[in-house]
Amino acid sequence: MIASALAGHPGVRHIRIADGRGRALGRSFRVKLWPTLVFLADGHEVARLVRPGDGEAIREALAKMGDGK
Repeated sequence: MIASALAGHPGVRHIRIADGRGRALGRSFRVKLWPTLVFLADGHEVARLVRPGDGEAIREALAKMGDGK
């Protein structure tokens, strides 16, 4: 679902991060449930999806990122 939504946005970089005990990155982004998608543009969060149910929600969040195509 994520790959399909990203297919139309080749300029958007998707970084998959595994968080766990002793790794602070997830907590630094206030992630409590997986998967959580955090959309950043110019270093600022523009959208967040927690356990997205469909590709449309991901496409809408990608649209908030501006010209990532």
